Amino acid sequence: MYKRCVFAFLVLCHVVVISAQSNCVTPVKDIIDIARTAEQLAVTFYSNGYKNAAQLGLTGSNLAYIAAALEEEQLHESYWASLGGVSMASTFSFPNGSKTFHDLTTFIETQQEIEGYFDSAYLAAVKELSIQNQSSAAQVAAQVAIIEGEHRVLGRVIGNLIPADDRAFSPVLVSSVADAVTVLKNSGYLSPTSGNSYSYSKSNVTEQGVKYLAPTAVPCPTSS
Repeated sequence: MYKRCVFAFLVLCHVVVISAQSNCVTPVKDIIDIARTAEQLAVTFYSNGYKNAAQLGLTGSNLAYIAAALEEEQLHESYWASLGGVSMASTFSFPNGSKTFHDLTTFIETQQEIEGYFDSAYLAAVKELSIQNQSSAAQVAAQVAIIEGEHRVLGRVIGNLIPADDRAFSPVLVSSVADAVTVLKNSGYLSPTSGNSYSYSKSNVTEQGVKYLAPTAVPCPTSS
């Protein structure tokens, strides 16, 4: 009887905690949908950067960084799709329109902004998925967040921004994963219009040396 009462109390506490945080806890399915949408935006951005590499002056190692980022974002998109993620939008806009892909400074400024938002959203997802007892998905979100952070640093390398590694702690600039949608919209990424409309298309670009093409983690050993 005592154990049943303790268990009931713990369950009640768990429900109360989630209820109290519900305004900042995005449902699991919504997180997956938003993640896929964000990755389609990322693929669209890097695809257009790669396609306009000559105009942007991207060559050598800098072009390889963009190609690798494009491949990685496509792998992320495919992963969230495999979990049943449904994109909320597949046609996007950019705050500076076509200039984004014709002027390197504008390209890097845009890259820094969206990678910062992606990193924030994935870090928020780690917390929100953990609250909902989705530890495996939370771990994957953390794995993706690290890669988005790498993209941001390499963007700073391309833009010759010193130091390239300019943050001691990666900030979470959204209140929740769901809030990331509002932030992206208000920043001009979800309002396509004539002359500023870019549609997602699956990328087949690959870059030699990209590894760990799927989430990888050493499992906890089972008791003998």
